[in-house]
Amino acid sequence: MNSSKSFYYTVEPDMVDEYKKMLDLMKIPYQIEAPVALLANGTHHYSFVFPNMPGRLYAMVRKLFQADAKPYPQ
Repeated sequence: MNSSKSFYYTVEPDMVDEYKKMLDLMKIPYQIEAPVALLANGTHHYSFVFPNMPGRLYAMVRKLFQADAKPYPQ
């Protein structure tokens, strides 16, 4: 399992810059993965991928995205 990729959120392309700005201000580590054209679902969504983090930090991320994260596939 890749410990640097623990969970993720998908967002529309027009929201990527807004989330980047907020996460950078909060100094929360993340990676952005571009859409994969071969996938039928979510082909235009970008993924914000996060490493394992303390619960308090996760709570901030969860509040920003207003939803529970999806576990990153192994």
